[in-house]
Amino acid sequence: MAAAFNMNSSDIENGKAMAGISYFGIIGFIIAIVTSRENRYVMFHAQQSLIPTALFIVRFLPGTPGFVDGICGLGAFVLLIIGLVNGFSGKVEPLPLLGELAYNFGICKPENSNGE
Repeated sequence: MAAAFNMNSSDIENGKAMAGISYFGIIGFIIAIVTSRENRYVMFHAQQSLIPTALFIVRFLPGTPGFVDGICGLGAFVLLIIGLVNGFSGKVEPLPLLGELAYNFGICKPENSNGE
C-alpha cells in the first residue's frame, strides 16, 4: 500500500518516530506537521491521528450521554493503539472502520485518488 501513497522506504524509515508521535493528541499532530511536512509517511499518519483525537474530544462535549462517552473513549483508545503500532512499525494502513474518513482531510491521499 505504500506505493499507492508514493512513499519510498527512506520516507518510512526516517518518519517512524514522528509518525508514532503524531498519535499523541493535538500536540503530537502539531509536532509531526511542523517537523516533518515533506515526509508523506508522517503526513499519512498525522492525517489518520485526527480521527481518534476527534473521538476523544467528543467525550468532553457538554451533554454527551454516558454510553456515547464510553463508546468514544474506548474507540479512541483502540484506534490510538493501532495507530501507534502502525506508525512506529512502518505500516501504511488506514485505521479500521474510520480510517477512510481521514482521506477527506486532504493532508495525504493516494496517488490514484480523485484529488490528485
